[in-house]
Amino acid sequence: MNRKSLFLILLILVIAFAAFYIWNREGGGILIDGKEEVKLYFSTRDAMYLEAELRKIDAGKSNKYIETITELIKGPESKELNATIPAGVRIRNIRIEGKTAYLDFNQALVDNHWGGSTGEIMTIYSIVNTITQFPEIDYAKILVEGQEIETLAGHLDISVALEADQNLIKD
Repeated sequence: MNRKSLFLILLILVIAFAAFYIWNREGGGILIDGKEEVKLYFSTRDAMYLEAELRKIDAGKSNKYIETITELIKGPESKELNATIPAGVRIRNIRIEGKTAYLDFNQALVDNHWGGSTGEIMTIYSIVNTITQFPEIDYAKILVEGQEIETLAGHLDISVALEADQNLIKD
């Protein structure tokens, strides 16, 4: 191999590495350490907004969506944020059809919810805004025990697929 060919190969490798690094710094996907950074939306202390908390998930897991929602269920690490998902909730399954994610939770999502219109909005949109951060998902449909439900706590219609609500996100 001559010097010119070797230089060209090295140049291509440097450009490819730089592009990969920049793509990941901009939130484009898998990080070098095998983790993917995701945003989890939790309620602010005053329950007026949702605020993103960054968390790394294992990019090698078979279902990054389930891992992301499982992290949301665990609650925030920051003391400045409040959990939005009631105790005892588990994600049973997530399936993607077209641009819609169908999230199937156990009955605890309804039974253990603290109620109130604000609490219901924070819970629903923490789920919706978290799952729709993925570019392949535009809508979220929340199911309980595999069944559609009309409302979580009596205030918000969740019988339809929902879009993210950017107005709830604190800047």
